[in-house]
Amino acid sequence: MTDPVVQKKSLNPKTKIILISLLVLISVCLFVSVFFIYSTLSYDRVYKGVFINDINISQMTFNDVCDSLKLNYAEKSKNLKIVLNDNGVTAEVDLSKIDLKYEIEEAAQKAFDVGRKGNIFARLSEILKSSREGVRLNLDYSYNPDKVNEIIDDFYSRTLVSVKEANLSVQDNKVSLTIGHPGKAIDKEKALEIINNSIKTCTGGTFDVPVTTIMPKAIDVDDIYNQIAAEPVDATVTVENNNVKVIPHEFGREISKSELEGIIKENENSIDKEILLPVKFTQPKITTDEVNSKLFKDVLATSSTSFSTSGQNNYNRGVNIGVAASKINGKILAPGEVFSFNNVVGPRTVGNGFKIAKEYVNGKIVDGVGGGVCQVSSTLYSAVLFADLETIERQNHMFTVSYIPLGRDAAVAYNELDFKFKNNTNWPVKIVSNVKNNTISFTIYGTKEEPGKTIEIKHVQVGSKPSPVKYIDDPNLEEGQTVVVQSGYTGYTVDTYKIVKINGNIVSNDKIHRSTYVPYETIIKRGTKKAAKATETHSPAPPTAISPTSEPTPQPTLSNEIIDETLVSE
Repeated sequence: MTDPVVQKKSLNPKTKIILISLLVLISVCLFVSVFFIYSTLSYDRVYKGVFINDINISQMTFNDVCDSLKLNYAEKSKNLKIVLNDNGVTAEVDLSKIDLKYEIEEAAQKAFDVGRKGNIFARLSEILKSSREGVRLNLDYSYNPDKVNEIIDDFYSRTLVSVKEANLSVQDNKVSLTIGHPGKAIDKEKALEIINNSIKTCTGGTFDVPVTTIMPKAIDVDDIYNQIAAEPVDATVTVENNNVKVIPHEFGREISKSELEGIIKENENSIDKEILLPVKFTQPKITTDEVNSKLFKDVLATSSTSFSTSGQNNYNRGVNIGVAASKINGKILAPGEVFSFNNVVGPRTVGNGFKIAKEYVNGKIVDGVGGGVCQVSSTLYSAVLFADLETIERQNHMFTVSYIPLGRDAAVAYNELDFKFKNNTNWPVKIVSNVKNNTISFTIYGTKEEPGKTIEIKHVQVGSKPSPVKYIDDPNLEEGQTVVVQSGYTGYTVDTYKIVKINGNIVSNDKIHRSTYVPYETIIKRGTKKAAKATETHSPAPPTAISPTSEPTPQPTLSNEIIDETLVSE
C-alpha cells in the first residue's frame, strides 16, 4: 500500500495582484504619513488656530508675531486714553503715562510653543486640537499701580457724595432731629476692571463707572431717647492752673418714648428734613449766671499785722515778708483743695529773692535766709480763722512773738514745719495779699453760704513761766555791777477758742488748739572784781544793759484771762 500524495494549493493570479496592491498602498500611506508627520513637526511657523487676544497669528513667524503685537498694542497704546465718567464728572487715564508695558516677546514665545512641547503624540494632539478648536492666549501687560490708583482715588473723592446720618441737635431751648440722606460712591473695583479691559483690548473711549448707593443707618429710637432724656445739671466751677473755669448748667429734658418712636417712623423715608421734637425742659437749681454772679463776691475775712524796717535786719525782714506775700497773692483754691504754705512760697533761698534776717532756730535767735516769713504765715492764719476755713496743720512758735496775739501765730520752716488749711466751702476762694506802709494784710474772697454767720476768736491764758535767769561771773566788772547780755521772755500757755454765731446767736464755742510758748533765758553778767577803797561812799550803779547779739522780739503784754480783745470777722 502506498502513501497518498499531498498537493499544494497555489494562489491564483488575481489574488496575487490584490495582495501586492495592498502592500504597495500600505507602503505609500506609511510613507505619506511619515512625511506628513515630519513636515508638520518641523513646521517653522505658528500652528493654525492660535490667537493672541483677538489677533489670529496662525502661520506667522516669531518675528511676524512680535511685529503684529507691537503694531496693534505697544504703538497703538501710546495714543489711547481711557475716560472714566460719573454723571459728567470724568477722570482721564492716559496709557502713555502709567508706565504701560505689553509682554510681546513672551506672548509670541507662548504662541510658538503651541504644539512644540511633549512627545510626538502630545505634540500632534495639541496641533490637531489647535487646528480644530483654536487656542487663545493672553497678551500679558504691566503698569504702575500707584499711578492708576491715584487716578481712581482722585476720581472717587471728586464724585463721592457722603452719606449723612441722622443728627440730634440738643440746645438750651429746643431739641431737633435732622433726617439724613443716602450717599453714593463709584465702585473702585469696577473702575479698575474697566481700565484693565481697555488695556487688554487696547481700546480707548469713555466709560460709565458703576455707582454704589450708601444708605444711612437706621435711626435707633432707644439711642435717640437716651440722648434726650436727662436730669438737670447745676453749673459748677473748677480751678485749673490757678484759673477758675465755670462749667455751664444743663437743662433737664423729658420726652414720651412712644411719641418719639411715632415721629421717627413717620419720617423714616424723608431726606434732609429737620424735625422739632416735643421736649419738656426743666430748670437746674444753680444756673451759670448765678455762679458767675457769686464768684468771689464776698470778703470772708481780712487780717493785717505791722512790721518795722528800721535797721538792716528789719529791712531784710521786710523784704522777706514782701517776697513771701507776693507768692501767695492771687492764689485760688477750689472747693476741697488744701493750701500748703511751703509748697506755695517755696524754698527760702537767696535765689528766690529772700534775704538774711533773724529767726528762731533750735531755741536760739540766729541769722537765717528768710527770717520774717513766719509773720506772713501767722497773718494768713489769722485770716483763715476768721474766714472759718478748716485748719489742717499749724504749729505755734517756740517763743512768744509780738506782731500777732499769742495763740494766733503759725510757725513755718521749709521741709520741717508747714501751715496748711483746706477750702471747706462749696465755692472757690481767692487769697489777696497787700504789703504797704510796713503793714502786711491778707483778704480772703469767696462766697458767703450763710450771710448771717460771724466768727469771734478768743485767746485765754491758762499758765505762764517766768524767764529763767542765768548769771555769769565777770572778773572785769566790779562787785555790784551787772550787765544784761540777753533779755529773756516769759513762757505762756494759751488756749484759743472759735465762737460761731448765726444772726447774733451762738451756735458753737469750741477750743481749737492750745499754744505753749517756752520761756527764753535771761543772761546777766555780774562783777567779781573787788572795788578800790575810796574816801567817799557812792551809790552802786544800776545794771547796764548791752545789746545782745540777737534781736529778740519785744515781750507781749498779757492779762490773766483774755490776751487780746475779741476779734470778729467781717
